[in-house]
Amino acid sequence: MFLCSLTVAVRAVERVSLETLQSDWSKYTNRMVQVTTPLIVCGSFYDSLVLAPERLYCPEERAVGLADGDSTAYWQIVESNRANSIVIHCRNQYYKVRTGDRVRTFKARVTSDRHFVTGQGVKTSHAPLDKLPKPRKNELRIVGANIENYFADLGGYAHKRTTPAQQALQTRKLVSALCAMHADLFAFCEMQVGDKAPKMLLAELNKHGHYAYVTMPMDNMDRIGCCFVYNTDRIQPYESPLSAYHDSTSHYYARMFAQGFEDRASGERFIVSLNHLKSKRPGRTQYSTNLKRMENTDSLLAMLPQAITLYGDSDILLLGDYNCYTQEQPIQTIVRAGYEDQINRFCPDNYSYVYKGEIGYLDRCFANPSMAKYIVRVRPWHVNADWYYQHGAFKQKDTSMHRYSDHEPIIVDVKFK
Repeated sequence: MFLCSLTVAVRAVERVSLETLQSDWSKYTNRMVQVTTPLIVCGSFYDSLVLAPERLYCPEERAVGLADGDSTAYWQIVESNRANSIVIHCRNQYYKVRTGDRVRTFKARVTSDRHFVTGQGVKTSHAPLDKLPKPRKNELRIVGANIENYFADLGGYAHKRTTPAQQALQTRKLVSALCAMHADLFAFCEMQVGDKAPKMLLAELNKHGHYAYVTMPMDNMDRIGCCFVYNTDRIQPYESPLSAYHDSTSHYYARMFAQGFEDRASGERFIVSLNHLKSKRPGRTQYSTNLKRMENTDSLLAMLPQAITLYGDSDILLLGDYNCYTQEQPIQTIVRAGYEDQINRFCPDNYSYVYKGEIGYLDRCFANPSMAKYIVRVRPWHVNADWYYQHGAFKQKDTSMHRYSDHEPIIVDVKFK
């Protein structure tokens, strides 16, 4: 009897840093490696994660972008983001991974330039949840928030995006988050135009306080609009809302408007301008959408002097989803018009939105000098953007307040006296 021994060669796993891999990706293609560089989750998708040594900023957050003729700095950021990020295809439960999570060392096969494959999940440790302190004594809290297609009517635009069960879950999540914000005045983008959606929200929110709303009157319910919701114990509106667009049939009539408010405690009056500019389009096509955003900006700047006359007050706060990163033309135009960027003043290195693994601000806060002196604190609250999301994510039965929207709310604390 002859015994044969069969020896199987097992390829060793090579420990390697990201820097070493970057020096020659082709050398490691089809090899099993253990990446030793500490990495952070920048993006979470169905079967893959985008990882990098630190968070990746959207180029237009830091540099002049494509719609404005771009710049050398823009392309340097684009190349740096590409060079310092990798994509790993894995078996993570993607909806449980948050951007900002830290990644432990992992073993995977290099398949191509900056791509890895592993048959297992990548172990991560969650970043601490962002805690939001209550406003201090004698402070008024104002919140600007995109609440992402909060519709009461599920026909038309919302028909294929939301089911009644998802709608009910979105309301529960939203109300839970709003209560945690302890705000006196909310400025909401993407609430359905008309009375149905505000009334649906207030039916639940008024179980926890006394709230009312102000919106632009429109007959067409199947649109995205804006809405103020205020604590009647602390805030009262005066005069009628003023739209930046005089034509009530305009798509932006209910998306760009101002309202005068009075703080009952101090008696101070102020104006809040709530605006939702044209949505972004990726790549070179954003040039045409930038023209529309500039039209929105021109209409906004023309409305603000009218608001001062109507409401008899010069203190103006601008909130909303401007669909522009910090260095884009509409934002810089507003700043040059004399409205200070409060994001840049208080929290320039933070973010309110995550898109394809890159962070930046689409949600803004501006104030003219007379209003800016009352602002004591501005910050995003990280309750949404770091969580994995698709519109059907409500199917995951997550009843927490997190990810009620894809944007972070901007928290503004004001002290008049």
